[in-house]
Amino acid sequence: MRLQIIIPVINEADNLRRLLPYLLDELNGRGGITVADGCSQDDTEEVVRRAGRVHYLACSQPGRSRQMNEAAARYNHADDVYYFVHADTRPPRGFYTDIRRSVADGVPMGCYRFRFDSESPLLAINAFFTRFGGLACRGGDQSLFVARSAWEELGGYNGDMDIMEDYEIIQRAWKQEIPFRVIPRDITVSARKYEANSWVKVQLANLRVFRMYKRGAAQAQMVAEYERRLKRR
Repeated sequence: MRLQIIIPVINEADNLRRLLPYLLDELNGRGGITVADGCSQDDTEEVVRRAGRVHYLACSQPGRSRQMNEAAARYNHADDVYYFVHADTRPPRGFYTDIRRSVADGVPMGCYRFRFDSESPLLAINAFFTRFGGLACRGGDQSLFVARSAWEELGGYNGDMDIMEDYEIIQRAWKQEIPFRVIPRDITVSARKYEANSWVKVQLANLRVFRMYKRGAAQAQMVAEYERRLKRR
């Protein structure tokens, strides 16, 4: 198995400085890393170049779904497994072995539970629910691995989506009865969004946009609603 790690970014240089050495050490030559950049204005490209053994991809179109699809298209070997990781997360030690075992067990797609880099008891509640299987308990911060066979069956992410793309691809996988596993270990996720806003504001924004998604709201409406409710950090 060759694990092809894909990191979609816009202005994530600081997080990449910490994440890339860690991923390279864990991967240990058993795959590759592509940073899929959606027009960053910071020194993301320079950070990637300095990391060594990491491919920098200046994507033709910004948008996480499109960036991830474009990066995945670089890899076309039968034993490739795509692993989509956000720049402000850190997978657990041994993630390569976890994913290899899952694929060997006939489960070509899945994610981790998560915990936050914060001692907040409210965020611990959020993290607790990521062990369950429902769609509302999922999200891109948990990272997502997809074996090439399943990726081809799904056709990748929906490139028309600017938000909720992780929920949509997981829903399609379930409808197509592709086996899916929540690995019972934790990826560490940054609490920066909660620190920049508040637990209540983020929860309400997430709930509102999730309900809009379930009702089939337009992408532009969901993006506008999310940006109206929250400030980014």
